[in-house]
Amino acid sequence: MSFFSAIRVALGALLVNKGRSFLTSLGIVIGIGAVIAMVSAGSGARYKLEDRLDSLGKNLILIRPGSRSPQGFTQDFEPLTREDADAIRKRVGPILTGVAESQLTGRLVSTKVGMHGTQIVGSVPDLEKVRNWKVALGRFYTEEDVKKSARVCLIGQTVRHKLFPDSTDPIGKNLNVSGLQLRVIGVLGEKGRSPTGPDQDDQVFMPISTMQNLMGGRKDITLIVSAAKSENLLDKAKEEITKVLRERHHIRSGAGDNFDVSSVREMAELAVIVTTVMQILIAIIASISLVVGGVGIMNIMLVSVTERTREIGIRMAIGATPMDVLIQFLIEAVVLALVGGVIGITLGISGAVGLSRLANPSWSPPASEFSSAIIPLSKPPGSIPSKRCGTNRNGNSLAVKLLASHPEQGVAALPIVEEQALDRV
Repeated sequence: MSFFSAIRVALGALLVNKGRSFLTSLGIVIGIGAVIAMVSAGSGARYKLEDRLDSLGKNLILIRPGSRSPQGFTQDFEPLTREDADAIRKRVGPILTGVAESQLTGRLVSTKVGMHGTQIVGSVPDLEKVRNWKVALGRFYTEEDVKKSARVCLIGQTVRHKLFPDSTDPIGKNLNVSGLQLRVIGVLGEKGRSPTGPDQDDQVFMPISTMQNLMGGRKDITLIVSAAKSENLLDKAKEEITKVLRERHHIRSGAGDNFDVSSVREMAELAVIVTTVMQILIAIIASISLVVGGVGIMNIMLVSVTERTREIGIRMAIGATPMDVLIQFLIEAVVLALVGGVIGITLGISGAVGLSRLANPSWSPPASEFSSAIIPLSKPPGSIPSKRCGTNRNGNSLAVKLLASHPEQGVAALPIVEEQALDRV
């Protein structure tokens, strides 16, 4: 019997039992669909987290008062000062993008339209290049503004929409922060949410001297934000900053620091490890469905051989060889796996895209964003008992895995141990 004749006979046998064939393929459908959807979800979480870390700046260095215990608690607290920032700027400046001492507080901001609770950030002009803020409208405040304690501010996109909903250009308009009237000189570009969740666009920025002198702010600062000029200089920059601060704080050799110097890259490395492990676990769990589906096909084929003993005997009596019978049942098993695989791929892609649209309604994937690769993942789905057919046990298996270049973006980014207020500056 020719190969094409064997295919025709195998398809005819499957169509005779449509219901059983469908239920047999259902395990493969669920397995492949689950693998695609879950792996896409894991990849989406990782890509989303990396995107948010990029918005912060992977070379960013945060210098905070007080050392951190292994549990994340602050201890040995000693305030940082602007003189500390000046020393870092003077001695470590050549390998840094900039140094921006900052003071943070939460206040109620109001205009004639309404009021909105937001975070107020007092800092210096270096913050613009350290955090890579883009000014959408107007300008950033200058050193002259800092020296004069100028009553000016910049606002994020969220604040703009809340306080100036009907204005396309709020430059020159006033807003009130705890009784202090400030003139808007700039609107920052959109950054989105940080890895820990807070909205980076829900902030008002002003010269640090304005906050300290006119708003009654403390003279010590909340944190110092800096950034290395390149990733290769990050470790060296952290070491030099630590050395400068230990000297300024008169810390004896062998004693612990009373400040904390950390980088966003450390957060990124931890996040990559966690998301990679989770992605592997998700793939393993989803792959179990494939194994179950393969075992289901194997069992059904065994039952089919048992039921069709008479048919097998007639075929062999009129000249069919054991190889012909083997090929027929193998083709049936492969067809069941292929049909289930195609349906599973379709459902998996639809599920991934559906989750993406649910989390981000504006996202729609171009046709070129998906690519697929066929790889073996499970035990052969079909086998033929040798005693019934006079053949050795053989089998075949086929599973399909989809690799999405832009998986769904609706998975919440993993939390990182960090104060939520600090990662928005």
